[in-house]
Amino acid sequence: MSKRPLTVTSGDDARADPLARERFRECMGHFTTGVTVVIAEGPGGPAGATINSFTSVSLDPLLVLASLSHTSRTLEAVRVSARFTVSVLARGQQDVARRFSRTREPFPHEDVSRSTDGQLYVRKALAYLSCRMHSLITLGDHDVVVGEIDDMGIEQGHPLVFHRGDFVELGLGEGWSGGR
Repeated sequence: MSKRPLTVTSGDDARADPLARERFRECMGHFTTGVTVVIAEGPGGPAGATINSFTSVSLDPLLVLASLSHTSRTLEAVRVSARFTVSVLARGQQDVARRFSRTREPFPHEDVSRSTDGQLYVRKALAYLSCRMHSLITLGDHDVVVGEIDDMGIEQGHPLVFHRGDFVELGLGEGWSGGR
């Protein structure tokens, strides 16, 4: 592994240093993640965003968090409706991920269905979680939305995975159970 030293600055110096931002993005790209789509319905209709900054928070109560850019139409819809769904994408859903990542394109209605509680989620996703907004925290250039789970669905399959700026396949070697 080649190590390229970087003097990390803090505060205003770090925000003004494009090299530090690029190195941070490169560093974080080494963290392999799943791929999710957050959907919310606001006054202007449904909005969705592809994200990988998603995780569970609590089992009691059931809480998850998602990080959305301040400029996201999806964030605005979450703020207004106080509801959202997170769909965990399956292997082979790269095109779906790309459609939801385009900020100025129309909402891709062909990719969604309604959950049992009436919320939109991505069709054929491995899982979806329908949430009520629990809290909203502004951090840097994103807002962290914490949601309490109202409904969820689970399918069988393998996850869509993102690593170093691209979709990749997991090496499903020995010991891999292939899901439940």
